[in-house]
Amino acid sequence: MFDLAIIGGGPAGTAAALEARRCGLRVAVWERDRLPRHKVCGEFISAEALPWLQQVVPRTLERGSVIRDAEFVCENGFTRGFDLPRPARGLSRYWLDRALWSAAAENSAEVHEGQSIRAVRKLGGSQSDGGWKLESADGHTEKAKALIVACGRWWALEGFSSPIHERKPAGAGKWVGIKAHFAGVAPRGSVEMYLFRGGYCGLAPIEDGEYNVCCLLRRRCLRDVGMQGIENLAAWLVQVSCHAALAGRLQGAMQVSPTVTTAPVLLVRRQPAQEGALLAGDASGFIDPFTGEGISIALHSGRLAARAIAASLSMGSGDEHGAEIYRQSLRQAVRRSYKMATLARGLLHGSPWVQGLAATPLPWFGRWLFRETRWREAPKDKAASFT
Repeated sequence: MFDLAIIGGGPAGTAAALEARRCGLRVAVWERDRLPRHKVCGEFISAEALPWLQQVVPRTLERGSVIRDAEFVCENGFTRGFDLPRPARGLSRYWLDRALWSAAAENSAEVHEGQSIRAVRKLGGSQSDGGWKLESADGHTEKAKALIVACGRWWALEGFSSPIHERKPAGAGKWVGIKAHFAGVAPRGSVEMYLFRGGYCGLAPIEDGEYNVCCLLRRRCLRDVGMQGIENLAAWLVQVSCHAALAGRLQGAMQVSPTVTTAPVLLVRRQPAQEGALLAGDASGFIDPFTGEGISIALHSGRLAARAIAASLSMGSGDEHGAEIYRQSLRQAVRRSYKMATLARGLLHGSPWVQGLAATPLPWFGRWLFRETRWREAPKDKAASFT
């Protein structure tokens, strides 16, 4: 029996595996995809996550572009920007996820790539003979004392309450995420946000001089255009957004990766623990991408979940004790981030004049929003924080 089973091999799952191994736990991780692969993601890594990544994947991190400021461009061309408090990095998930996966394997986590878990079942009994039973898609079974679910925003597991089975809140599913990489975009060293009616598009420099172009769009703005021609993302975006500045920025750029999409995108928080299992990363909630904190929250929450499980196993106190430790610490860390992101969403996704109104005080407002949406490490976890 493993001490810890982790479903999902993205940033949250691999960070949890690395932290659990540091705590001496026997760990297994399952990832349904083959790595490397492209994921819909802004691929912006905030400064809060960089010290830890520098420790575990330094060579891969060095490939990324340094990002020192942010720029918002409204539909009418009005542009405002602000300096980031500390430099961030732009690095594709194509490279980051593979590097973290390799680091987990090198640190003696048992890794199962290209294998999906179909069902999980809670076992009865005491801490010593309880735990979880996991069944893979090919019918193979394993047991573990503890479980972390870190398989993204949209998933389904038999025997476990999953997002795909949940009753969606009003207005859920109205967002679509779209992404591709481009070469030939003039470098600026900034993360750029192009706001328009029905959504926004972010441009971030990543490795090898390329740019990540990632958008969050309302479904209703796709009614006239649809998804036809999305393989040529730049031309499709110009048609959908009618944003002259974005069109000019992408003029002459060459798409160098497939267009990938994801839907529905639910901008919600979820319960971080179910039946004693812990949810980390996007599985525990998806924060608005414009905050630039998604990858950082995934890494932090994965490590936090692993520490909570290690503490409960060392005390022999059972799943629920670890779940309560994690629940309280995660709430402390992200509650304010979600509240501030929801407040800003109404401005950034509003009509053009509302967007312009929000952008006018951006040097002050942007720095405030950036500061207020960062991960807040609980005092009792300071000793194990990234910094």
